[in-house]
Amino acid sequence: MKYQERALRVIVALSIAGLVASQIPTRNQIALGSVQPPTDGYLKGGDNSGSFLGIKGLTNRNAITFVAVSLVGLGAYSTILDSRSAGAGAAGGDGPITGAILNGSGNKPIYDVLVGMQSEFSETVKLIDSAELVTFLREDAPYTFFAPTNAATSLIAGNIKSPENKPALIKLIKRHTVQGRYTISQLLALKNGTTLKTLAGESAVITNRNGELRINNILVSQSDIIASNGYIHPIQAPLEEED
Repeated sequence: MKYQERALRVIVALSIAGLVASQIPTRNQIALGSVQPPTDGYLKGGDNSGSFLGIKGLTNRNAITFVAVSLVGLGAYSTILDSRSAGAGAAGGDGPITGAILNGSGNKPIYDVLVGMQSEFSETVKLIDSAELVTFLREDAPYTFFAPTNAATSLIAGNIKSPENKPALIKLIKRHTVQGRYTISQLLALKNGTTLKTLAGESAVITNRNGELRINNILVSQSDIIASNGYIHPIQAPLEEED
């Protein structure tokens, strides 16, 4: 979960707690917004907790109970969602990978962002170097690069990786690149079966079934890795050449 979301929840919870606290009367005192003072304190006798914000029939104790139960429910719900997201991220090919890799840098181009994420993309960087496409992935023209992870590059035929097969290697890198900036949310919003044209001149089909985003039936990690000239989206296997 992002820190901003957590901070927002804390702020909301504290705001609610402050409002509720202002409605709790002390013994023989009128709570803020109460119509009548409690006759026997807050914890003794009947519900003498005052009228919440002056609303007839709604006591401070009712409001406090409701808020407490709501906050507990919200916490439980958030915990369940967080655990499901974490489980999806560790599920391998059984479901969409969400938030698996941290955002990149809006100040660096795609190639440099990949270089800075060696643990995930060091092998892809080697392929780009061998294809001499460093300048290409540093261009200002907006690109979306579907980057094979290190594990995915192991599925690429060994002969293509060789420097002597540079034309095939160039085509391989450009096959994973499309023109324009596509965030994950934009890709998910595309009509199922939408075709994107890669810079290798081939077609890439985007599908979204039950929240699983795929390109040419290869699972796409649902992470927006930002670069100054576009976005990077990790994929679990390399894209194959069109038949």
